[in-house]
Amino acid sequence: MGGRDSHPGERDSQGVGAVVRIGARTLVIGALICVGVLLVGCTSATPGPMPVPAGSATTEAAPATASSPAPPPTGSRPAPPSTALPPSEQVVPLAAGTSDEASGIAASTKTRGDYFLVDDGTGTDNIVAVGSDGAVIGRVTIDGMAADNAEALAAGSCGTSPAPGDPTARTCLYIGDIGDNKARRHDIAIFRIAEPDVDSAAPVPADEWRYTYPQGAQNAESLMVEPDGSLIIVTKPDPGSGLPHRMYRGEPGGGELSLVREFRPPAAQIPLRTLFTGNVVTDLAVAPGRVLLLTYDELQEYSAPDPGADLTGFPDWPHHRLPMPALPQAEGVTPAVDGCGYVVASEAGPGGSHGWLGLVGC
Repeated sequence: MGGRDSHPGERDSQGVGAVVRIGARTLVIGALICVGVLLVGCTSATPGPMPVPAGSATTEAAPATASSPAPPPTGSRPAPPSTALPPSEQVVPLAAGTSDEASGIAASTKTRGDYFLVDDGTGTDNIVAVGSDGAVIGRVTIDGMAADNAEALAAGSCGTSPAPGDPTARTCLYIGDIGDNKARRHDIAIFRIAEPDVDSAAPVPADEWRYTYPQGAQNAESLMVEPDGSLIIVTKPDPGSGLPHRMYRGEPGGGELSLVREFRPPAAQIPLRTLFTGNVVTDLAVAPGRVLLLTYDELQEYSAPDPGADLTGFPDWPHHRLPMPALPQAEGVTPAVDGCGYVVASEAGPGGSHGWLGLVGC
């Protein structure tokens, strides 16, 4: 949530950090946090085992001991036993330094079960590929990118404009340098690349599309891609402002964004983190016939009324809650390539040391 220069203040405003800053309200906040621990898991400096629904499994690691392994080291990809059946839900730790501020995720269409992550730190120039076990496969450097605050990563059609370096590519990745917590940026940037191999070693060429908002600077974390390569960006209102989210459309290549509509995400059934952050959209993802909407507390699935439905109308589509993995700070979501299940990416969270993946199957 936001770049490195703004994270300390943001993290103090939620979870355990709130106890320090609110003073006289400590008892009330402490009680809320205790409820949160029981219901969705704690976001303390050293996360303990996170609860998952009955009957599901978790691969989350506790601190390393003789009988409890540490998160998988960079480059290691141990093959699961051939007789192992995939659990319906897993919470997987990433090794420290993999993507500690994971803010966007996209499933690889070339290698099933692998994922690209982007970190929202200042100066980000790459995306990292990881397996479903959390192990790092490789880092893909984006030629010419030095993002101020890369808060989104979306996979989608390359549209009518050939992808840089690979004019035959059908799937592109769009890195959204769209975060602006203090609403000061003159413009934002989208870096478009042809989907690379997960173990690509050479820097990949990118298009840099720059956009401005008609109403001035906005903060955003969510990005979707339309079939023609146009972009949909959803802004994030300030916590406590009571303002709705704004949806903008951008034509391929850059320019001024057009305001499409305003909307509010569904209220959380059990508001925990949103008590401190506000009920804000942290990511959106598109799959055939559906849109996934992520907030800090919930994941909603919107079902298109017909195959050709305009994506900008998704807030009006029928929707329902999906199982939400217990994660410290959920910031990104992607549907599985085979259309069955989804993966949620999380930052380390307040005081945490590494990012997480929450994988939910069918």
